[in-house]
Amino acid sequence: MRDQSRAGHVLGGTLVTDLPAEVRIRDVVRARIRGEVAAYNADPGPVFRGLVQPADAVRHRDGFRMREPRPLDAELLIAAAEEATGLGLLRLRLDDRPVGLDELITPADHDELVAVLERSVVASAS
Repeated sequence: MRDQSRAGHVLGGTLVTDLPAEVRIRDVVRARIRGEVAAYNADPGPVFRGLVQPADAVRHRDGFRMREPRPLDAELLIAAAEEATGLGLLRLRLDDRPVGLDELITPADHDELVAVLERSVVASAS
């Protein structure tokens, strides 16, 4: 899964693994965010690398710089991503076509899901 700006600049991304043979886009996004948060929470540091910006973090060239390292709540970041998708601030593309969160896909048939961010998606109280 690759993240990019509306202008096409690559902002980051991650490999989402261990998906079922058929899965909804929503579950791919959720799995990604849960994986990013679990990796960060295992060893909290100054920078969180993920799709959603924690509330008290600042965008940095290599992720989001945390004001103070602390455990993150994946469910809050997931809620922010889903809300941003509903508002059109986060658009998802698969094989160069728009997809919605509830679309069912076969991951093996696709190379990359692209998250197009109109602006940073910030969790309100992560």
